[in-house]
Amino acid sequence: MAENKATKEQLERRRDEINEQLNRVNGDLQIELDRDPEEQAIEVEQIDVSMSMEANLRKELALIEDQLLDYEED
Repeated sequence: MAENKATKEQLERRRDEINEQLNRVNGDLQIELDRDPEEQAIEVEQIDVSMSMEANLRKELALIEDQLLDYEED
């Protein structure tokens, strides 16, 4: 039975993609809120989405780092 283990190169490539996405998300979180309350509400929702996305990316990144450590131990 074939094992579906990602290669080290695939993991490294995905790690780089996640880091790029985290940089973009962190940039999105650095916005200054608009003075208009309705616009602020929209911006706060966007911040919530960005924070959720960041948390998910960090979880995936931690898993990838663990898998990469397994390659170093072999």
